[in-house]
Amino acid sequence: MQLLALTDEATQVLGFAPALRMTGLLDTGVPDTHAGHLLAVLREALSNTARHAGAATVEVTAEASGRTLRLTVADDGRGIDPAATRRSGLANLRSRAHELGGTFLVARRDPCGTLLEWTVPLPPEGAAAERDAADVRL
Repeated sequence: MQLLALTDEATQVLGFAPALRMTGLLDTGVPDTHAGHLLAVLREALSNTARHAGAATVEVTAEASGRTLRLTVADDGRGIDPAATRRSGLANLRSRAHELGGTFLVARRDPCGTLLEWTVPLPPEGAAAERDAADVRL
């Protein structure tokens, strides 16, 4: 379970364990290319939280439902600064979503914190031939 390993690794830099909730057939229903992007997005999101948020809690939710793969990362930190102009990491996450025909949203949470939502469509069941041979496990 690479999602669990990534959240465990983040414990060291965050100073606390992020909460992780997984729903759906993440191990078997997600093509390897999508899984690779999902892991990279989570890694970047947790890294950004550790560097910028000053958060006391982080909630990570990964779900594969129907034909959609969604990752949300929510923290209770200081929130994203709308005046900040350098956002290359966030641009990378947006690019990863668009590459797979999906969407990326980052917004301030009320009363505090940041919400990141990365959503991409999953290919139809019969598209298993498009999966990588590497067998990436979430």
